[in-house]
Amino acid sequence: MKDVQNEKPENEIELNKVGVEGLRKYVIVKDPDKSYHTIVTINSYIKLPSNLRGVHMSRFAESIDEIPEETTSIEDLAEKISQTSLAKHNLDCCTKVFCEFPFDRIRPSGEKESGIAQMTAKYSTNTKRKSIGISVNGALACPCSKEMCGGLTHNQRGNLNVEIDVSKGKIAPAELIDVCSQSFSSPTFSILKRPEEKRLVEQMHENARFVEDVVRKCVQSLREKYPKRYCTVKCSSYESIHDHNAYSEWRGTL
Repeated sequence: MKDVQNEKPENEIELNKVGVEGLRKYVIVKDPDKSYHTIVTINSYIKLPSNLRGVHMSRFAESIDEIPEETTSIEDLAEKISQTSLAKHNLDCCTKVFCEFPFDRIRPSGEKESGIAQMTAKYSTNTKRKSIGISVNGALACPCSKEMCGGLTHNQRGNLNVEIDVSKGKIAPAELIDVCSQSFSSPTFSILKRPEEKRLVEQMHENARFVEDVVRKCVQSLREKYPKRYCTVKCSSYESIHDHNAYSEWRGTL
């Protein structure tokens, strides 16, 4: 049978990313700190040379299907998929894995509740760089309004996203969640009884922070815990009195 993918294309142009997106897989993560079951979503790509018309897309699905259900972490899963794809395509592969990460947090009352963070992992066979990302919600209080209004201010929920290099050493996702939560004016919770709500609102006003403050505090905390690692920190504040959101970002070596 004729191999159409290996034909010379009409326009010989190298393509940066060719692959599959949205493949899903059931995974059991057996990490020493926390084991959990999750459904991961996988995007996997190769760089397509100018002399090839296409890739064999089935090889991506095979690379994912051949990986065992059990893994030590989702970043290790991303690496295994990329390495398997490299062997099948004979071309460097970059894989990104998305999932939900369950964690425990302590309410102001001292009681425990469960939370869910969005988590990502990425690995490239070209750069050998492995990273994990965590996305966490929190609350912000505006310092400017607090100054103008005699201590009163507007509050909003925000989202903080951290992606950090773990090529030379793992980082527990729960540690990143803790850093993110402490960077906001206050954390957020699913359950808050009235005394807890009062305490949290007071904390929010005491720690009034701009979106810029949240990113800087997060970067400083990460720098103290994980120096010399490449990292990206992004925060979006879903403004309560504006029609737009506020945004801040930092990237570099901690």
